[in-house]
Amino acid sequence: MKFLLATLLFSIVSCSSGTSAEEIPTPDYPTTEAGKTLIVYFSWSGHTRTVSNIIHELTGSDIVEIEVEEPYSSVYNEVTARARQELDKDIRPALVTRVENMDEYDTLIVGTPIWSSRLAPPVKSFLAMYDLAGKKIVPFCTHGGSGMAQSVDNIRSVCPDSEILQSLAVSGSRAANSRGEVERWLRTVDLIQ
Repeated sequence: MKFLLATLLFSIVSCSSGTSAEEIPTPDYPTTEAGKTLIVYFSWSGHTRTVSNIIHELTGSDIVEIEVEEPYSSVYNEVTARARQELDKDIRPALVTRVENMDEYDTLIVGTPIWSSRLAPPVKSFLAMYDLAGKKIVPFCTHGGSGMAQSVDNIRSVCPDSEILQSLAVSGSRAANSRGEVERWLRTVDLIQ
């Protein structure tokens, strides 16, 4: 029963503590000529933030954390209840986060925790706010065992005219130690050399 509960916990919400973007040094890795790139992510309490900061360190790309107007509770059962309702009813929560210069970016690296096998609703809200036609979207997620699940299909449904590149799924429990995996993925999608 404890194993089932732990699996359910990680499949709905990925969380951990992370480092703020301001603390990340500039990258030692040369980036490619892919145009201007934005890392945008939502993290309930950490795994996705941790991976986003690793990506930021490796690429030197601009980075933005998605923040909702009505913050999610820090109580796990309350978060899962709200998330389930938002997912089942396709509710897109209102966001504080706005990117005024979205036209300047050619590529978006989009990070999400996997909640009930799907893209977290705040990420869906963010993507739906902009015309991302013609932009490259490079998805990654943190998860508790589901991999990318339905999240790439969820992104395609909101961004049908964007080019979706190869995704990366990082187990939430390994987020802090995922640098090598992230680096290989960034090379595969030509964001670093």
